[in-house]
Amino acid sequence: MSELRSYGDTLTAEINGKGVLDIDIVKGCTLGMAARPNGGCYNACYASTIAKFRGIDFGKSVVRKVHNKTQAKHIENAVKNSPDGFFRVGTMGDPCHAWAATVDLIEWLSPFGVPVIITKHWKKASEAQFQALIACGTILNTSLSALDTPAELKHREKQMTRYTAMGGVSIARIVSCEFDRTHPEGGKMAAVQDRLFLLPNILDNPLRVYRTHELVRRGVLKVDVALDLKTKRTISIFKKDTYLGHCNACPDKCGLSSSPDNHPRPEGRQKSLFEATTAT
Repeated sequence: MSELRSYGDTLTAEINGKGVLDIDIVKGCTLGMAARPNGGCYNACYASTIAKFRGIDFGKSVVRKVHNKTQAKHIENAVKNSPDGFFRVGTMGDPCHAWAATVDLIEWLSPFGVPVIITKHWKKASEAQFQALIACGTILNTSLSALDTPAELKHREKQMTRYTAMGGVSIARIVSCEFDRTHPEGGKMAAVQDRLFLLPNILDNPLRVYRTHELVRRGVLKVDVALDLKTKRTISIFKKDTYLGHCNACPDKCGLSSSPDNHPRPEGRQKSLFEATTAT
């Protein structure tokens, strides 16, 4: 097998298959893959699977940059014209690996669209970094699950609480599963998940998982075949009415639907492009 290559370091703005504008300042997830080398988080990380298929080392986080004004203008225009007026950071990599660069990116682009960050907080943001993100109107999606270890779950919930206490909009992006409650392990995880669904501002993200997954084979998880966009997939669906389609009809909008009507569209400082994107 040929050696895996690293992601390139050029920042891009791309509308994904579900219609969301993704601008990943970080590609790859070093700490997530270190914690779970066999397939990434929950041994079912779709981003890791895609990267491996493309011959890319997902275990090496790469901070991406802007190299010229043409590239910068393209990204700015993409955000100005983004579907539903928001852009997302943290699809094919966790921005927590480079909080400083993430803040620079958000401060640059937030005047053009509402920023949404998705993270598992492998690295903790500083108070100043959270304050900067909140000032830009960033909606923080914390990805968490009953499949997390108790220590991981405690840490992630604490970061959510920190962000909310500082005045930010914090979303619990729950990677949910249909657990077999008659199974000893499944019953315990189901109880944890029930508690998570009582959190304020939740978003349900059912686990896409193969039937060969250990937890499926052992009967801890149940799976269904469901249409995910135009593809039939095996998904562990806790709430049968959870939306799985295109973003244009999604009721959640990555947390925008949970934000107040007066959610800020900041008019603060707009850094020059290279100041915003090449600072370290």
